[in-house]
Amino acid sequence: MQWRGSGFVVLGWWYVVAVVGAVGVLMMAFGDVRWGGRIMAGGLVFGALVRLVARPDRKAGGLNVRSRAVDVLLLLGLAIGILVASATVKLDV
Repeated sequence: MQWRGSGFVVLGWWYVVAVVGAVGVLMMAFGDVRWGGRIMAGGLVFGALVRLVARPDRKAGGLNVRSRAVDVLLLLGLAIGILVASATVKLDV
């Protein structure tokens, strides 16, 4: 799918990561906080893997922001942070 003049093709895999992140946020809001965190972390790990293996760099689309190593480390760091935060949150009221 290629729409000229739009950002659809330019961002590429970023849309998948964004949709998975949105599903995680909705799961946190209306379902289980821990499962929502796992879903969000999974989306970020997927984004890190896409950024790691995409050749040439433009195939990574919107995930290509900085150097490959920095992008992968930041995405994995965010995934670990969200996973730890959602796993350790106190849910008892």
